[in-house]
Amino acid sequence: MQRDAGMSKRKLERRQYKRLKLSCPFAVFNKAGEILFESKSLNISDGGALLSASIKHIPPPHAGVKLNFSVPRSTPNSYMMEDFTCPGRVVRQQPLKDDYLAGVAFQFARPMQLALEV
Repeated sequence: MQRDAGMSKRKLERRQYKRLKLSCPFAVFNKAGEILFESKSLNISDGGALLSASIKHIPPPHAGVKLNFSVPRSTPNSYMMEDFTCPGRVVRQQPLKDDYLAGVAFQFARPMQLALEV
């Protein structure tokens, strides 16, 4: 029996929110309020973000964290950063180009209304 290729692709895609390759400054804190690391996003959506981090500073899978971050806003006459703070958790870790950095995917505790634009 042959499966519909389009159907299997839809099953594999679990993302609910459009991700944008946008570099936003992030600070990641543990539950005690201690800073774990600062980084920039590799991509971000209303549901979460992928950050790069030193392997020695990344929290374990499923760890709860607090995320402070800023997203760019611009109008024809101005450019500014809008600040956000929210709880989140680690959902995935992946190796990057070398043995010192990893990609860490965070899910926001609740979807954010970031109104992201390219």
